[in-house]
Amino acid sequence: MAETAAAPGWTPLPPAYDARAATLLADCPALGSIDAAREAIAALRAEPEGELHGWVEDGALVAVYGLRKVGMSFEMPWLAVAPDRRGERFGRSALMDALRHCGRRPMTVVTGEGLKGWFERVGFKTVGRKPLPAGGYTYRLGWYAPRRPGEPGYGAH
Repeated sequence: MAETAAAPGWTPLPPAYDARAATLLADCPALGSIDAAREAIAALRAEPEGELHGWVEDGALVAVYGLRKVGMSFEMPWLAVAPDRRGERFGRSALMDALRHCGRRPMTVVTGEGLKGWFERVGFKTVGRKPLPAGGYTYRLGWYAPRRPGEPGYGAH
């Protein structure tokens, strides 16, 4: 019986894709190079609460994101989409997948001014900002699950 390829979608990323993931992540301003991306991937894989997820189509890595549990919340340290696939909503899909993994727990991201609005359109709120030496800011943004009816704080907004 012939083996069929897995359907495209977000899955835990096998280590065989780490080199391609590092190439995609090198574009992230927080990482900036393939070497820094390789180190970040290795560090996340070494964390007991770290996860690396990817979208693979026809054997090619299209997008990748990291997720780690920090206390009672989660943090997405980075997200990258292949340059030829940007604008196809893989970034938004990655955020939704990460939020699904978080359940009802909060998730934070750190980003520059260029992507702040993009995260805010998905529902993230600014929870902090830090000035950069060359001017501008980096922002810490948080996403919190909406309150359910009957939960304390429901309807307070």
